[in-house]
Amino acid sequence: MKRNNNHSYFAAGLTAFAVVAASLFLFFMLFHFSAVARFFSTLSAILRPIFMGAVIAFLLLPVHRNILRFLLAITPDKRMEERHSHAFLNFMAIVFSLMLAFFLIYLLLAMVIPQVWQSVVGLIQAVPDYMEVVQGWLQDFFEDNPDIQASVMSVYDSAATSLEQWLNSDILPNLESATTTLEWVRKDVVPNLTGVMAGVSGMVVGLLVLVKDLLIAIIVSVYLLVRKDIFAAQSKKIVYSLFRTDVADLIIGEARNAYRIMSGFINGKLLDSLIIGIICLVCCNIFKFPYPALIAVVVGVTNIIPFFGPFIGAIPCGLLIFLVNPLQAVYFAIFILALQQFDGNILGPKILGDSTGLASFWVLFSILLFGGLFGFAGMVLGVPVFAMIYGVISRLVAHGLRGRNLPVDTADYMGKTEPMSR
Repeated sequence: MKRNNNHSYFAAGLTAFAVVAASLFLFFMLFHFSAVARFFSTLSAILRPIFMGAVIAFLLLPVHRNILRFLLAITPDKRMEERHSHAFLNFMAIVFSLMLAFFLIYLLLAMVIPQVWQSVVGLIQAVPDYMEVVQGWLQDFFEDNPDIQASVMSVYDSAATSLEQWLNSDILPNLESATTTLEWVRKDVVPNLTGVMAGVSGMVVGLLVLVKDLLIAIIVSVYLLVRKDIFAAQSKKIVYSLFRTDVADLIIGEARNAYRIMSGFINGKLLDSLIIGIICLVCCNIFKFPYPALIAVVVGVTNIIPFFGPFIGAIPCGLLIFLVNPLQAVYFAIFILALQQFDGNILGPKILGDSTGLASFWVLFSILLFGGLFGFAGMVLGVPVFAMIYGVISRLVAHGLRGRNLPVDTADYMGKTEPMSR
């Protein structure tokens, strides 16, 4: 009896300690939010290679499983009785997966980069011609609208006067002699050049850090793929040690469902965007649109974003074509509408299926919410993440309704005004 009393006292003390610790932690989070934000920012920078490796492993996992399944199928059963044989085949499947990924990336870059480079160079070389075209449009527009021309010319005269005063007061006096020129260069020009060089060097260092993180991420992805079964088993042990068996079963089931939604959406969307980019490249060459490779890359990449992706990619591409040929820009807009209708109604459903199960409103809601919070990554991942949250809430609601012997189907609640207790 005394032992039970001691146990109850210990549980009460532990609960009180947890409450006090949680209160102190909440106080610190509220009144030292900037320090907490800096800590998590530093922690995310340190763990960035781990996150990148997890993403690479996540994308390679379906390929790895198919290759491993093929290797197991062609291996004799007697050899598979040895544990080392399965580990060796697992490692070879990882190696083949990485080789296939590198080959596909190399093939894609080898096809796209030269054409994109030619398109960018051609665009830069065509800038003077574009300026002449725009100048001609503006001249014709001002001739047809003299009132607007008078307003614009007043602003232009004011800007020209300010520029002339700046040249006469700041630039020309510093160029009158060699001494003043050197002094001006030392005080004004060199500090600005130093800032530019610092920015360039910062970009170079950032690029080197990114390359280093990618190399570490590839190594991390190999470790994750090698030990994925062990990590999954350890996670299950933790869950079953903390919760009741039925609750743990529910958590494991929801985790599997979340993986199914996430993997199905991401892998399907990448394949869908690749096919759309290839179709766009072929059609742009057929219709003689300018900069076909650049347009195909922009359309394919932005197509990863659900709902808003086609518009985000089509607008800048349409402006580029409009500068070359306004009539072709109209044809390009019609082509993009037809392409996105094909993607949304035929290709997308065939590849993605019902991987998210979200209505159109919730797709729009999730893109706006997560895109506003996390930027481009939020726009890409917002739909599957919200689909997982939506699925969990739906199943919890259904479980609660069944416990109260109430109907689960939404149609049973439409147009119903009387109390459900009847």
